Formats: sequence, C-alpha cells, structure tokens
Amino acid sequence: MTMQTRWFKLPLTALAVAAIAVFSACAPLTESAPKPAMPDPAHSSRNALDWAGTYAGILPCANCPGLQTRLRLNRDESFELSVQYLERDPEPKVSRGRFSWNASGNAITLDEQGGGRQLLVGEGRLAMLATGAAATWPQDGQRQLTRLNPLPATELPRTLEAHRWTLVWATDAQGQPIGGLPAASPRAIHFSFNAGRFNIEGGCNRMMSGYQVDAEGKLGFSRMASTMMACEPAAMKVDAALAELLAAPLKSEVLAGAATTLRLTSPANATLFFTGQMTPEARYGQPTRVFMEVNSRTVACKNAQGANAECLQVRERRFDEQGLTVGTPGAWLPFAEAIEGYTHQPGVRNVLRLKRFDRAAVGGGAPYLYVLDMVVESATEKP
Repeated sequence: MTMQTRWFKLPLTALAVAAIAVFSACAPLTESAPKPAMPDPAHSSRNALDWAGTYAGILPCANCPGLQTRLRLNRDESFELSVQYLERDPEPKVSRGRFSWNASGNAITLDEQGGGRQLLVGEGRLAMLATGAAATWPQDGQRQLTRLNPLPATELPRTLEAHRWTLVWATDAQGQPIGGLPAASPRAIHFSFNAGRFNIEGGCNRMMSGYQVDAEGKLGFSRMASTMMACEPAAMKVDAALAELLAAPLKSEVLAGAATTLRLTSPANATLFFTGQMTPEARYGQPTRVFMEVNSRTVACKNAQGANAECLQVRERRFDEQGLTVGTPGAWLPFAEAIEGYTHQPGVRNVLRLKRFDRAAVGGGAPYLYVLDMVVESATEKP
C-alpha cells in the first residue's frame, strides 16, 4: 500500500503571524523590567499633612530618666526646640533655627542649631530618627513626639486661672532674649489669673489689672496698677519691660501635655513662654482661712519621715471681723510642714494669714497644705 503525503496550503498572512509568534517566543527580551513607582510629591507629608505645630514627649536618655522634648515647627520652615534632661536641668534649653525637607518630602533635618537631628513626619506625630535609620513607618514609639493641640478660646480663662505661670524665656521678633526677662536675680517671674483679675510677681513691684480673652484667643489687660517700691536696677527693668509688652493685646496659646505651657505673642512678634503649675484651689478645692503665729526661733524636731530636723514653732491665732484678737494664744508647738510662699527669717516673729487645703481626698503625705496669703504682723526680736 502506497503512503501519500498531503500538503496543505496556508494563506501567506497566516504563515507570517505564526512565524512572528515563534520568533517572539524564542528571542530575548529587549525591554527593561518595569521601574518601581516614584513617590508622589503631591502626597508627601510636606504637602498632604497639616504638619505645622508643637510636638512634645519624653525621649530616651542614656544617663537620666528621659529628655523632656518640645519641638515647634513653623510654616516658614523655622523651628524652636526645647530640651530638658529630667532630674538634671532646672529649666529647658531652647534653640531656634531652620529645617529642610528630604527629597521625598516625608522627613526633615534641623540645622546646626538643632544638632542636625532628623525626624520622620507623620499624621499628628514625629519620630526622631537614629543615625542610618530608614525614614519610613513604623518607628519605635519611645522615640516619637505627639502633636499638641491648642486649647480653644472658650477654655482659656478656666485654664489660665487653674495654673500659676512661671516665665521661662522671653525673646524679641528676631529670637534674641529681651533684656531683663527673666530678671538677673533669684526671683522668678510669675503670672496668675483669678476671677477676671491678673497679677505679676517677681520684678520690683507687684503689678495687677483686669484681663479678658476675646473670641480669637487674644489676651487683653485693663490699665495696669502697681505698688510703688524702689528696687535694684535689674528688678526695675523687669517691671518696665513687662509693662511695655502687656500694653497691647497678646495672642495666647495654651498647650496641655506632660507640661502645660502658655505662649504670649505681642503685635511686634515678641514672645513670652511660661510653664504652668496647677494651683492648690484647682487640685484640692476651696481652702479654709487660718491665722498662725510663727516664733522667731526654730526648734529641733522629727519631720514626717521620722528624721531629725529643725522645725518652726507655731501657735494658732484668732481674730474677729474687725481684726481684733480673740481669745488667748495657746502654747508653742513644733511645725514640721512647709508653708508654701513663706521663708522664715531667724529672729523675726510673724503672724500669717494662711490658706489651708484639705488633702485627705487625694491621699498621701500630710493631711493639709498651707499656703501664705498675707503677713499680718512682723516684729524683730532680740536674741
């Protein structure tokens, strides 16, 4: 039986397509692999986040409990860095400078004033980058700072009155210290607010006025009054500088966090920066008024921990509504507690009007807290 081979004719176009398909399957690829997508600058932290503001936290420290850190980033790419070594620094060290963004727009580098620190910028947080660390999330939570949101204007009066404010630093529009603030003396400058009234202590004279906060958070003062004492030139300079700064309404910003702070900015862009300590009234409620006479001499005693100490000698005094003495003072008793705001001078006997706060509700320590309200009588006694 004879085998016959059959040939089939294909159209030329079909042959061409088949040949091309086979050749393409065998030939090496000439196109490069797809490139990874480049970061979209329009969606970087710099462009997509509301990053301007103040961030705070406690960062790790090799030889202290931590670094109390506060970093303020401004829209003009300037910064203000406050760093305090806990249990070592009596007050924070403040530096100011400029920062720059990296190419991706997700991290910043502080200039030499900020020690060249690099920080990754996220939504409501910053992460301090270690040397060589990748500028990507996630990051160690212990190296992060959290954004602090300013209190609304409606909450400012209550917060102002719940704290006693201590001036930490004061700068002019160029960031240079304002002469005389804080004073070149051991006296700290304090602002206090109470029931619409405002007081300044720490300069030469005690200054006082009314105050108000408008809907935009601007803090304004009525005509300032003061005592009329003459002091050393440095203290007089404090009074003059403060009176000038408070003559016009100030922009106010209160930030609550590990520490509550107050920033006042004048129309000329001078800045006063305060830390706030909660008042005894805010902590313990309303006090009881008592009068206490303090002997000119101290006496040996045991303190609250049972250790030997030098204590005041005190006795309670009573006065009627006209300020006349009522009853007979009792015996002198040792007093191991402190009286906030009072410093004893040996050889000087004082009658004090005190605020006594009941601390039993919060527990721990002595049952009462005593705060000086007024020195009623004072006399120097011979040894």
